[in-house]
Amino acid sequence: MKKWTLLVLGVLLITFAFKPSKEQPSKWLISYDFNPTKFKNPTQEFGPMARWWWPGNDVNATELQREINLFADNAFAGVEIQTLKLGMPITAENRDKILSWDTPQYYENVKAVMEEARKRGLIIDMTNGSGWPAGSSILEGDDGFRNLRFNAITVEGGKPLTVALPKVPSKIGSSILQAVVASKIVGGKENASLKTIPLDINSSIILTNKVVNDSLKLSLPDGYWKIIAYWSLPSGETPMASEPKQGYVVDHFNSEKVLKLYNHLFGERTGLKPYFGNPMRAIFNDSYEFKADRHYAADFIDWFKKHRGYDSTPYLAANMQKGYNYVSFMNPNAPKDFTFDAEIDTRIRHDYDLTLSELLGEHFLKTSKNFMEKQGLLHRTQTYGLNMDMMSIAGLASIPEMESMLASEANMKIVSSGAHLYNRPLVSSESVVFANRAYMTTPQKTRLAVDKLFAAGANQIIYHGIPYRYFQKDFAKEGWYPFSSAALGTVNFSSNYGESDIFWKYQKDLNQYIQRTQYALRAGKAKTDVLIYFPYMNVDKMPENPEEIMTMGEMLGIEPPLTKAKEQVDEKSKWAEKTWELINQLEAKGITWEWVNDKSIQEAKLTNDKQINIRGNIYQALILSDNSTIEMQSAQQIAKLASQGMKFLNSGNLPKRQPSFLNWEENDKKVATLLKSAIQQKNSTQITEKEQVDTWIATLKQTVKFNDSYHFNRQIQREMSDGSRIQFIWNKSDSWQTISLSLDKKYTGSYWLNAEDGAITQNTNQSKISYKIPPYSSVILYASINPIADKSLLSKAPINPTNAKMLLTIDKWSIQADTLKVSNSNLFDWKTNDAFKHLGIGAIYKSSFEMNEIDSKTHYFLDLDKVYHTAEVFINGKFAGKRINAPYTLAVDKYLQRGVNQIEVRVLPTLLNHFIGEAVKGNSHYRQFKKMDGQLMSNGLVGTVKILEVKE
Repeated sequence: MKKWTLLVLGVLLITFAFKPSKEQPSKWLISYDFNPTKFKNPTQEFGPMARWWWPGNDVNATELQREINLFADNAFAGVEIQTLKLGMPITAENRDKILSWDTPQYYENVKAVMEEARKRGLIIDMTNGSGWPAGSSILEGDDGFRNLRFNAITVEGGKPLTVALPKVPSKIGSSILQAVVASKIVGGKENASLKTIPLDINSSIILTNKVVNDSLKLSLPDGYWKIIAYWSLPSGETPMASEPKQGYVVDHFNSEKVLKLYNHLFGERTGLKPYFGNPMRAIFNDSYEFKADRHYAADFIDWFKKHRGYDSTPYLAANMQKGYNYVSFMNPNAPKDFTFDAEIDTRIRHDYDLTLSELLGEHFLKTSKNFMEKQGLLHRTQTYGLNMDMMSIAGLASIPEMESMLASEANMKIVSSGAHLYNRPLVSSESVVFANRAYMTTPQKTRLAVDKLFAAGANQIIYHGIPYRYFQKDFAKEGWYPFSSAALGTVNFSSNYGESDIFWKYQKDLNQYIQRTQYALRAGKAKTDVLIYFPYMNVDKMPENPEEIMTMGEMLGIEPPLTKAKEQVDEKSKWAEKTWELINQLEAKGITWEWVNDKSIQEAKLTNDKQINIRGNIYQALILSDNSTIEMQSAQQIAKLASQGMKFLNSGNLPKRQPSFLNWEENDKKVATLLKSAIQQKNSTQITEKEQVDTWIATLKQTVKFNDSYHFNRQIQREMSDGSRIQFIWNKSDSWQTISLSLDKKYTGSYWLNAEDGAITQNTNQSKISYKIPPYSSVILYASINPIADKSLLSKAPINPTNAKMLLTIDKWSIQADTLKVSNSNLFDWKTNDAFKHLGIGAIYKSSFEMNEIDSKTHYFLDLDKVYHTAEVFINGKFAGKRINAPYTLAVDKYLQRGVNQIEVRVLPTLLNHFIGEAVKGNSHYRQFKKMDGQLMSNGLVGTVKILEVKE
């Protein structure tokens, strides 16, 4: 949840695999094949959900029930309850109620929600605490994260010594000695000017057993030595944006503490158990935004010995660095306290991080999942934020979750790849949330953001979010929005989907689009052609794909520009640059890809036809992309599978090293030898030029084949149990695009599905088909083994205006917004007009045009060109339709008449410019927007309005 980057600095997926694993509750994770009869009107559970923010417990049951019914009436599948005190002034009038979260009265309010949601068939998820990461007032200091800290002294060897044990006291809990190690200082006497002390790795001596009564009696060889005492003590991290007196963030590396939290928040005392499974579905854990110098667990050293093959104790010094385990945006980037050697330090830290990753899975993910699923609940969590094997961690969640603010599609696909590799069928996403983009969310932006998530593998949209309707005397008239308020300051995040949003009237339209798409994208099972090895244990600072749009949430040319940090040039960015080039070639040719982790490669087997089988998921090929590092066990498995006939592609350099410290020089050589052997096998290919990629792609079997390279495309595929195919195709460009496909003869019926209106159109040619996709839009291909029997489900193929002839333009308009009027005006962007630039209400555009004749064999379209941001059209007094996203084109045949025609277009702007205007005027309710004076967003009807004709 990187959205909290600026917040902290400024103010201090129901879908289902074919064979769900036995431990998964069948109520929530049921497999099904796509049924065209259900596409137009899927059942409620396929709609989007929303994070529903409560102002602590300052709520009442009547309003909660009203809002639950509002969600149900607007095609929401459900909500996730999260209590916050963020973005509001705490006053004498509201303090007690806000702070009464986790009280009997709070749970009475939750139960009122549960009862109403059960009546309306809504899903309820609950955050595991107030704010994030997970915590509670029940947790004391020793229930929170353990931090491995040190204290050290310098001594001179060559003589008997008695020294006091260096201690690290704790103010909030116990400080427990873990080890004492002496390491010789390189270069003789310690250089006081050095921030990082160099140590001789071969000299390290464990002295823990020498501790007697807080002192050490020892003898050391000649030279100067650091005696380092390592202590485990509470980190003291508290949840962000939570209620006061929230307690501490629970120790995710201690199963006992995790259960203490869950039993408190969801145990008998709450009275919530009767609602588990109906309507309550899941307990949610946000992303792992932790703060520790170095995370630690009571069983760390033993786990490390067992799984890494050596004792970590002599080498702990390489892990000491202030803020190393802080979430990246909080990292103070302090120098390392000690170093053995840069290469060796990196390997030791890798082994430490990997051990933490496994302990996180063992103590937190498995404990959470087991606790919840035994009671008919699911564990939904965002599986990133820490250096860890993100795909394995995603596989341990009931519902792994991604988010819009991960920005790069590579980051999003970490989660969906892990979900698919480990047969987790539902992939949720915290959706349409971006830093410094408050009140810039439009229906068009929502559509783009969710389509990007769908193409990256999400199939459950969870909006961020909707606030409870909450008003206080010091609030703006729109009420409380926790992520943009005068109380919060200039830090802000999108999106506010509540009733105060000017676009709320279109929410149901958006939700129904998502509902139909998610019904299609939960059918069957993910179908992926190739796997690409991901060589890192975090997604932080992963550069954007140069072909991506709306990274970090900016709509270029429409919104105020974002100030982006200069991308660093390091090993990861260089790797990403080359890998993006490869991925973009795969995407353009219709090849689906996902990341793969070491553990999955190590479990891979080959099918009889030499395809890769990982936990029942079948892939055609494995790709290494210019990697320098891979685990030795992975290299061994790749060499083995390649010798058995696996299709293996290496682009660029082969890995020459493995990341672990154990026997590293010997094992590095083994890795290089193994992969050299693998690339020499019959079905292996080495490429060094991008032109060679298309040649290799041609060797892959595609039952749905792209007939050209389409760089406007991003897609995801699902396969049904009978071999039928669902293929979501997203046009991420701002212009109409034609895609041409060749279909395998096994598909006896093929259809285009339009999730905007539920229309299904049939292709008459079953071997070669094409579709013109509107700008910033999507289409779903249903390639079926059996034709649709019920012909009443089919619609005529739409006539689109791409080849239309312009008949006339409508140039002069009268524009009225409340009392503001202009006449006989050309169209303009409101932000360029002093009278209109700060408007926060809709405007009505009126004009007329003349039709000399109307041909019954001609189709007529109204093209509004550029609309910021929604348009409702009336022609000759009749409602002719609305457009809330591109293309802003309507068929208007039946509304036209000979002679003079009257046209009216009602346009809604965003509220951003209005709030800026209020701030500039001195309205204290909007003072957080004052810094944006002059940074306005485009609004209004802007393009050239045309009448187009297409003759039959």
